[in-house]
Amino acid sequence: MKRVWVATTLGLIILLNGVLGGLLSAERSADIRSMVDLASLTTAHSAEHMDEVLQIAERTIFVVSEFMRVSERIPDLEEFDIHRLLVHQHRITPILRSLFVVKPDGRLTHDSRTPHPVGVDLHDRDYVEYHLNGGADILFIGKPVVSRTDGQWMVPVSRRVEDRFGRLVGIVAAALDPEVFSAMLKAFPLPDGMQAAIVSPSGFVFGCLPSMDCLGRSAGDWPLFLHHEQEPGTTASTTRGSILPGVTGPGAYQVSPRYGIIAAANIETREAIGGWLGRLPVFFLLDLVLSGGGAVLSAILYRQVTRRRRAMLQLAEANARLEQRVVERTVALQRSEERLTAFVSTARDAMLVVDGSGIIQFLNPAATTLFGYAAEDLIGRTIDLLLPCQLRDLQDPGHFAPHGMGRQAGVRELMARHRSGVEFPVELTLGASHSEGEAIYVGVLRDIRERKAQEERLWELANLDPLTGLLNRRAFMGRGAELLEEVWRQGRPVSVLMIDADHFKSINDGFGHQAGDDVLRMLADILQAAVRGGDLLGRLGGEEFAIILPGADGPDADRIAERLLADVRQARVAVPGRILAITVSIGISVMRRRSTLDDLLATADQALYAAKTAGRDRRAVAA
Repeated sequence: MKRVWVATTLGLIILLNGVLGGLLSAERSADIRSMVDLASLTTAHSAEHMDEVLQIAERTIFVVSEFMRVSERIPDLEEFDIHRLLVHQHRITPILRSLFVVKPDGRLTHDSRTPHPVGVDLHDRDYVEYHLNGGADILFIGKPVVSRTDGQWMVPVSRRVEDRFGRLVGIVAAALDPEVFSAMLKAFPLPDGMQAAIVSPSGFVFGCLPSMDCLGRSAGDWPLFLHHEQEPGTTASTTRGSILPGVTGPGAYQVSPRYGIIAAANIETREAIGGWLGRLPVFFLLDLVLSGGGAVLSAILYRQVTRRRRAMLQLAEANARLEQRVVERTVALQRSEERLTAFVSTARDAMLVVDGSGIIQFLNPAATTLFGYAAEDLIGRTIDLLLPCQLRDLQDPGHFAPHGMGRQAGVRELMARHRSGVEFPVELTLGASHSEGEAIYVGVLRDIRERKAQEERLWELANLDPLTGLLNRRAFMGRGAELLEEVWRQGRPVSVLMIDADHFKSINDGFGHQAGDDVLRMLADILQAAVRGGDLLGRLGGEEFAIILPGADGPDADRIAERLLADVRQARVAVPGRILAITVSIGISVMRRRSTLDDLLATADQALYAAKTAGRDRRAVAA
């Protein structure tokens, strides 16, 4: 028997070690998966934002290109008119460092920063060579270079301008501020050790973290370009691959669907599981304690079993020792009862014993702590004092649980009431038994306030914008799609407002990001105070907000937009040294046929652009 007992003990210890090993492996996988998810979220956000930035630049270039295309047919048009247009477009597009025009001979002819450019030779720039050699009429994203006019880094984007006969008239180019890419990387908090980069489709680095000295470097020899696809719209992740140079571990990258800008993030596996590695000693110590404790407990149990067998043999051999054995068994039962009492008294969860009429018969110290009553104040009272209303709905009046609870243990979440009158959530595990024909119910209650608060915090992190408290883009798009479908089924009109803070980059650059955050929070408060009960408000990103107005046709949406403009004009934001007045521009789209939320937002964005172009601090309705 001793050999069997030892073998069983060793088997249980091995099983325990296997379970702990499985838990360790699962926790390590979870840490790596969380890093992959974070990298995917970061790259998706960066790629989407870069497409928006380049789309703004392309719109600005398109306006200048169209003006130059028709300028040959406008008599008495002066060169200064082109410069004036460049200055105007540059002013309304703060993400640009400059707007300039290059002649077909490769020389600079117009620049938004000066009315008399020096005629710098640019024919060796990659974007100039591309257009001079007859490249396709697309937005060309060039290699980051140092400007020959002001000596600052820029990212050139350009388009060729042809006359009606297909001849090259010139090249319109915009110099993007590299800070746009740096700010995008810094806007999303990354864990220590994670590296991130934004790369052009042609393989040049626009920005990277944690080091910011990589601007303009070639990424052609990175694993991202050697072993992965770069087709627009591509999204990929890895748990132990290599995307960025010198990094092997969890990561992801995404290629923006419109312009092919690549956002990538990667972290070494050891840094990704740093927390897990730090917890390993605790797991090993726990394994040692449990294994050693199991062995000791097995030895104790074996000893108890051996003693009892010996006692039974002695009892069969001598009836004279019967009385002594009864005494010994009584002592053993008393010891067991004491152990049970000690267990109940030291249990962390509240325990209640209730009879079939709902009268409290017993409670442990944890229950007195949980509810704030002394034991003598509760014994003999009904359970309704602690679990009002909810429990009564599950039972027949006048009985604790003859029907509602059943005979087997059940787990429910209920609202309990403290002695102070404060109600709080608990988890109730209820079991039933019978003693001398009377039903007895044992309830174990666990305080779940912290778990409920954690669930609420997780919901807020997933659905709310941390700065303004409004719905984030993902939650807004999901709820908005459901709202549009419901409004369409009801046959009601619906309108969408796209709101954008005017000169927001100037506020950030001039007064700091704290001032920018204060402006966004004030705008969120104004918009939240103005929306109606059934409207849906969210922050799409940056300084852009959107409102879905179910039941509002064009005139209704226009009146609401005008009221918002007036409310914002009256607002003031205190910054160091002065008080800022702020304005917004609003684009309005009205659903005239069954449309998706993306279509309505795109239409509202076009109207917003028209409002910006018309001078800001105004509204525009999509045609």
